[in-house]
Amino acid sequence: MERKHLMRGTLASLLCVGLLAGGGCSSIKNTWNGMTQTGQGATAGGAAGAAVGAGVGALIGGGKGTWIGALVGSALGAGTGALVGNSMDKQKKALEQELASVKELASQKDTTYIVQTVKDSNNLDAIKLMMGNSVLFPTSSYKLSVAAQAALVKVAYNLKQYPETDVTVLGYTDNTGGEALNQKLSQERAQSVVDFLEAQGIPASRLKAKGMGWNDPIVSNATAEGRAQNRRVEIIITANKQMIENAEQKAG
Repeated sequence: MERKHLMRGTLASLLCVGLLAGGGCSSIKNTWNGMTQTGQGATAGGAAGAAVGAGVGALIGGGKGTWIGALVGSALGAGTGALVGNSMDKQKKALEQELASVKELASQKDTTYIVQTVKDSNNLDAIKLMMGNSVLFPTSSYKLSVAAQAALVKVAYNLKQYPETDVTVLGYTDNTGGEALNQKLSQERAQSVVDFLEAQGIPASRLKAKGMGWNDPIVSNATAEGRAQNRRVEIIITANKQMIENAEQKAG
């Protein structure tokens, strides 16, 4: 949640720089913070082209060389952003409701299942489901636990209800052990999730697995508690090209 607010606050600041060249930013930020997620999505979608010179392009791409989201050839309009935002909001709420029935299977000491709204590489609303590795896998293994399978059945059901979305599964580790070993394990864990979703009937064309190794920790690895939080899988759900094209047509 903290990272989401930081992202949105940063984007508001960049919009000030890119669109106003420094004037009236306080008013813009206050307006931005008072918007709904859909309103922010519409504003960001319309301003993305103008603000890219201020660094928004690097921000939404994460600066990690990982493109998450359908490839599009140009900046998307405000109406497109709003329509995609509405659809993603509905899918997010449905996913939260579906996962609520299996949360008791997850360790209460872990991060369990955290669902957030984030931005994809097109600056469109996307969904991030973060699952702690102690919920998903035994130590040093990529075999899915019973709790993980129960949650992923719900994820697969959700994806079937919203076929105009794609999924990128990112696997992460802590910094214990060698870099090569952690990279391999993170890829195997991400692939295990993808394989399970495919076995549940999700087309392989919608799925992608990427091991991130020990990169991008969410907290310090200096403590056992921090390392436990950094061992995680993130499922990123984004609008596919068909949803974007449909939204562009409706937006006129």
